[in-house]
Amino acid sequence: MPPWVAFAPRSILCSRAKTIDRFSSSFRCRHVANPSAINFRVRSASTHVSPTAINYRPNVPPRNQELYDALSGLSGAAEQYANLSRLQLALRGLAVENAVTRVAVLGLDSQVGAQQLARLLIADPLAEKANWEQELEKSSQEGAVLLRFGDENDVHAPSPLYKILSVPSRVLGTHNLEILVSTVNVNTTSAATASATENSKDTVLVPKLQATHSARVPPVPYPVHKTLVLGEGLDSTIAYGRFTADTVKETENMIKVAIEIPAPPSALQAAEGSASTAVNIATATEGLDALRASVANSTVYERNWFASNLPTLTKWLTSDLQPADPIRPAQKALISSLLDDVEDIITKEDAQQLALLTSTTTSEQLGAEMIQYLEEWAEKSHRELRDSLDEAFAGKNWRKLAWWKLFWRVDDVGMITEEVIARRWLVSAEKDAVYLAGRMSQAGFPDEVRNLPVEVPPPSTIDATTPTATPDINITSPDATTFATSTDIPSLHPQPTALSATVSKPTPWPSLIPSTRATLLATTLPPLQTLAQHLILTTLSTTSLSAVLSALLYASISTVSLFEASAVAALGLTFSLRRMQRSWEDARMKWALDVREEGRQALKRTEGVVQMIVDMQGKGKVIGVEEEGVQERERARAAVARVREALGRMGEKARVRDAVERARK
Repeated sequence: MPPWVAFAPRSILCSRAKTIDRFSSSFRCRHVANPSAINFRVRSASTHVSPTAINYRPNVPPRNQELYDALSGLSGAAEQYANLSRLQLALRGLAVENAVTRVAVLGLDSQVGAQQLARLLIADPLAEKANWEQELEKSSQEGAVLLRFGDENDVHAPSPLYKILSVPSRVLGTHNLEILVSTVNVNTTSAATASATENSKDTVLVPKLQATHSARVPPVPYPVHKTLVLGEGLDSTIAYGRFTADTVKETENMIKVAIEIPAPPSALQAAEGSASTAVNIATATEGLDALRASVANSTVYERNWFASNLPTLTKWLTSDLQPADPIRPAQKALISSLLDDVEDIITKEDAQQLALLTSTTTSEQLGAEMIQYLEEWAEKSHRELRDSLDEAFAGKNWRKLAWWKLFWRVDDVGMITEEVIARRWLVSAEKDAVYLAGRMSQAGFPDEVRNLPVEVPPPSTIDATTPTATPDINITSPDATTFATSTDIPSLHPQPTALSATVSKPTPWPSLIPSTRATLLATTLPPLQTLAQHLILTTLSTTSLSAVLSALLYASISTVSLFEASAVAALGLTFSLRRMQRSWEDARMKWALDVREEGRQALKRTEGVVQMIVDMQGKGKVIGVEEEGVQERERARAAVARVREALGRMGEKARVRDAVERARK
C-alpha cells in the first residue's frame, strides 16, 4: 500500500477507486470491441519541473546523457542567442525515457475554430459525444485549454494559464501527445512589436499564455514541438503571410497552416508536404454528427470527412511521433531547429558587425578627424588663455594690488590672485578637454590607452629677487609642502631653507589642466602673500629707522638744522618706497608671465599626449574594441558544433545497435 493512502481522506479514496474502476471497465469494453486498442501506451509522467525544486537533477537515460550535457552547455555558452523556452523543452524531452510531445492548435485572433478543429482531430467517431467535448465548447471565453490523455473524471490541479481536460482519446494515448488550444495575434502592430525581440517562428512555436486571474501578470511562454495554425478566409491568410515574412527557413514539418474556406463542390486536395492546406470544419462536423446519429451514415461521414480535408491534418498530427531509436523524430527536429536558429542569429550578428566595420572610417581617417578636433581645441584654448588673462590683469581687482595700495590691501593678495587662477585660467579649455576625451572614447579609443600615465613636469619657477633679500617664489608639484624662504623673514614657525626634489604623480591627460591649476594655487599664492607682507614690514622698518636717525641728529648736534635732519628721514622714506615699488611690481609681473607660461605648457602637454594616442591608434598598437563580442559568438558556435556532434554520435550508436540485433536474428 502506498504511504499516502493512510493519510488520504476517505472521500478522495472512494472517488479515486470509482474513477479507476470506471476507466478499467471502459477499457475492457473497448478492447473487446476493437482489438487494435491493445496498442494503448501508458502515458508517461509530466516532464514539468516544480519551481520549488532545489538542485534538481533529472535521471537522464544513459543513451541521452551525452546529448543532454551538450545541450546544457549550449544554454550557458549561447544563452543570448537561443530561445531558452524551446531549449528547456528539448532538455526535458531528453531527461525522461518516453517524453510527452506537445502540439499547439492556434486560432488566428479566435479560439472557437481552433477548439472545433482540435475536437475533430482526436474525437472518437464511433462513440457518443463525450463530456470533454462539451467542456471544450464551453471554454472559448476561459482562455487556453490543454488536452491530456486520461479519464474524463480525473482531477487536475488548477492552473491560472490554461484549463486542463482529460481526454480518453486513442490518438493522444498511442502517441503520448498533448494538445494546447489557444490563439495567436498576427495583426501588423503586434507583429512589428514582436519582431523587435523575437521572430514569428518563435512566436508560433512558443505561444504566450495570459493568466486568467490578473491581466497585470506578463504572458508566460509555453513551448511546443509542433504547431497547427487555423485561419478563416483569405484575410487571415494574408495577415499570417505578413506576420511570417521574417521566417527564412522552411518549417512545414513543425508548423502547419490550415485555412478554413466554404465547402467546395469537390473534395479539397493538398500537395504532399505542403506547409498549408484548406479545410472546412463545418463539413467535417456534419459528417461526425451523422455517423454518431447512425452507423448507416458511414458513407456520408466518409464523404464529408475527405471533402473537409481533415485526413491531411490527421496525418500531419501523428507524423514524426512514432517511437524511434534513440529519440523521436519530433524531438530531433526540435533540437535541429533550435541549433539552426542559434546559427542564424550568430550569422546575422557577424554580418552586422562586418557591415559596421566596413561602413566606419579607417584608422587613418579617424586619426585625421581627431587631429582636426585637437587643432580646433588647441586654437580655441590658446585664444582663451590670452584673452582671459589680459582681461583679468587689466581689471579692477588686479589694480587693487598696486604697490602703493599694498599697505591696506596686503591681506587681499591671496584672494585676488586665487580668483585670477580659478576663474580666468583655462576654464573653458578644461571643459572642452573633457568633451574631446568623450569624443575619442566614442571613436573607439580604449581606456587603457586614453589613461596612459603622463609625467607632468613641474611648472617654471617665479624668481622675484630684488637687490635686497627677498624670498624666492618656487612653483613645484602639489606634493611640495615647503617653500624656500629667506632667513630674514619673520615667521611664527621655523621653515626649512632647502626644497628637496619631488617627482610628479602620473596624471591622465584630461586632468592635466586641473592638476596644473591645483599646483599653481598650492605653490605660488603663499610665497606671493609672504613677499607682500615682507615688503610692507621692510618698508616700515626702513622708514622708522631713518626717522629715528634724523631725530637723533637733530637732538645731538646743535649745528644741524631741522631741515637738514628731516632730509635724512626723507631719504630713508624714498629709498624704502622705491625698493618696495620695484620689488613688488617685478614680482607681480613675473607671476603674471609665469601663469601665462604655465597655461601654455599645460595646453602643449595635453596636445602632445593626444597626438601620441592618435599615433598609437594609427600604428595598430590598440586592441580591437569588439574582441569580446567575437569571443562570445565563437563560444556559442563551438557549443552548437558539440551538440551536432553528440546528435550524430547518438544516431551512429543507434544504427550499430540495430545492425547487431539484425545479425543476432
